[in-house]
Amino acid sequence: MQNRYRLFWIGIGITALLACRQQEPETVTQPPNVLWILAEDLSQDLACYGYPGVLTPHVDALAADGMRFTRVFTTAPACTPSRTALACGMYQNSINAHHMRYPDELMTALPDGILPINELFRRQGYITANIKDSHGTGKTDWSFRSPVAGFDVQHWDSLSQDKPFFAVVNLRLTHRPFEQDTLHPVDPATVKVPPYYPDHAVAREDFAQYLETAQLMDQQVGEILTELENRGLRDNTIIVFFSDHGRPMSRAKYFLYDSGIQIPLIIQAPEKLSWRKYLPAGSVNDDLISAIDISATSLAFAGLDRQEWMQGRVILGPHPDDKRTAVFSVADRFGETHLKSRAVRTAQWKYIRNYIHNISVNEGATAYRKANHPIYHLLNIYNEKSLLTPEQKALVMPLPEEELYNLEVDLYEMNNLAGDPSLKKQLQEMQTLLANWQNEIHDYGMEPDSEALQKAFEEYGRESAAKNGKKIEKLEAEVRKKIEETEIAVH
Repeated sequence: MQNRYRLFWIGIGITALLACRQQEPETVTQPPNVLWILAEDLSQDLACYGYPGVLTPHVDALAADGMRFTRVFTTAPACTPSRTALACGMYQNSINAHHMRYPDELMTALPDGILPINELFRRQGYITANIKDSHGTGKTDWSFRSPVAGFDVQHWDSLSQDKPFFAVVNLRLTHRPFEQDTLHPVDPATVKVPPYYPDHAVAREDFAQYLETAQLMDQQVGEILTELENRGLRDNTIIVFFSDHGRPMSRAKYFLYDSGIQIPLIIQAPEKLSWRKYLPAGSVNDDLISAIDISATSLAFAGLDRQEWMQGRVILGPHPDDKRTAVFSVADRFGETHLKSRAVRTAQWKYIRNYIHNISVNEGATAYRKANHPIYHLLNIYNEKSLLTPEQKALVMPLPEEELYNLEVDLYEMNNLAGDPSLKKQLQEMQTLLANWQNEIHDYGMEPDSEALQKAFEEYGRESAAKNGKKIEKLEAEVRKKIEETEIAVH
């Protein structure tokens, strides 16, 4: 009798369970959306990276709920070549697209079989967007001709919960000209400038304005996140916040020191996504990472394997690639300036090879930069007055052919050890690392430019000089006046 009742109730339970299962809707997990928030000209000058005196609560909140990466480096210290590499997950000098400001007719076509990241997402069933709402500029700035279409849409209204998307919001801030944060101004007196600049009000004021524009950029990040939330898109969107290269200052932008190539990277995944376990809240990642790894990893978020031709690596997830032991960066033509420098960086050492070394850091400034960078004029005027320290004097002296820095003890890369006999073996190791990489990727930047390309860049330089000439004179006069006023006040 007891067995009969037991079987009865087991049967009832099974029937109820089956009924429940029939009533439950079948659930299909949609691939996550991927959103790049791409800032311009920004180093790790954010509160969450420990930079003092700057208010960046929205980016800080992303870091607190995601993973903050500390050793991320772009493949170039300027927008166009860096973004070109991001677009393909490849070094820009491996696809012959390594200069900035190519004339359209002289741009190289992408090699056969290589596709930009938006097309790879599109073929995975994603809608692609280069957002012009929420302060987005719609900028791509790629220096190649592509055989495929660009992004599908430009506005949030074109995105929905029904289809996954890959979107980019490019924020102009913190590119020059800087904008002022009138609500939360940064006091120049509290700003500590790097020791390779004169500690003068001109430099501190320029840095203070840069930090203020970073604060305004952070407010824009907050507005983007609110937009996602209001549209019901936030819970299925992986946020990738980073910048295209380092800060827009002398000895930073255009140059291969960490101030020009080291960037912030924060990735945050909502709790409902499986990627959350690889991006735990408040985590910090100290691995060496190249910016082209962001491209490969973003594809992994969508379930795409890294393309065979990609040089970027998947940095996390269920099937990450091997960790890097070194990262590489390149500086070639930036408008009328031709640097032709290469760098390899490990956790401890930085090696830079300057194939053109008859110019100084300051002489490497374009006319546009001379018209917009007060520190450029401060360095020249202080040099005239013999007021530069040896470290500052290096910025107006010809570049060395080789540079070697021990980053564990020389964070600002000011003590060049390339000529130290005791470090000959270390120098040779770095030389070999760089040479092997150049051979492996086929470094097109080592080949001579065509005559047509050289003439095009020369013409660009003449036009830029004519366009910016009066602005350069005006800014120099303003800097001289400030220096004179300071001297009068001191005496």
